[in-house]
Amino acid sequence: MHGCSGLALILSASASLAEPLTFLRTMPLTGLGGVSAIEVEDAGRTALVLSDRGAGYRFDILRDGQTARIANVTDVMLPFPHRDTEGLAVADGKTFLSYEAPAEVSTLSGQVLPSPRAFHDLPANGALEALAIAPDGALYTLPENPHNGGGPFPIYRFQDNRWTVVAYLPRSEGFAPTGADFGPDGLLYILERSFSALGFRTRIRRVDPTGDTLNPETLLTTTLRTHDNLEGLSVWTSDSGAVCLSMVSDNNFLSIQASELVEYALTETLAGGARCD
Repeated sequence: MHGCSGLALILSASASLAEPLTFLRTMPLTGLGGVSAIEVEDAGRTALVLSDRGAGYRFDILRDGQTARIANVTDVMLPFPHRDTEGLAVADGKTFLSYEAPAEVSTLSGQVLPSPRAFHDLPANGALEALAIAPDGALYTLPENPHNGGGPFPIYRFQDNRWTVVAYLPRSEGFAPTGADFGPDGLLYILERSFSALGFRTRIRRVDPTGDTLNPETLLTTTLRTHDNLEGLSVWTSDSGAVCLSMVSDNNFLSIQASELVEYALTETLAGGARCD
């Protein structure tokens, strides 16, 4: 598989440093389609991605300064190989997957967690897109379309063998959640997507889901067609201490869309020469 695009302007321009996130690079996921979730491991050197047709892939990310490329792609067996797998969360050797139609969460071994009635009422193409594990081991998930008449998005937490709504993410500007992960700061980073006939927009917000008030902080809002259909998010820390955000786009198995891996860095962590490589 071929690497792509440098475009890493990490410390070069003051205008870039003023933004909460700094764009780093885009890499094609050649030969992979429908990629909807990602978990980056080993300080950015390996990744696990899921397709929304029940396939999993693991690969290396070979990084060289401002460029990177994908190599050594291998298949990963998933417990339900034909289901619409949308979310992925990995921590302490445990791997969890979230699904649409029906909306459920399972372990990689196929154990399905108890589901509340609210999950069963979610639409087939608007269910559990985002999944994340908190530092205390609790699972968090958000539906893309909660069927609440345009209201906020409920944030569910799985703890003590049951799901509860712990907060509501405000809805605005036509964005809906498609991915989530906890950062090293203990905050929940939420990837959101907005779609129109002209293309996609991307937004990233972060919240403290355990706080008395959610107070979402917007880190990124792109213009139309800056990226394709970004659906999966992984937040990780490089060896040099940079906080890095890797996202994958779902091309819906269409040649007119891009299957790619897009990376940003939390700008405030790039001081002192820290990099996402």
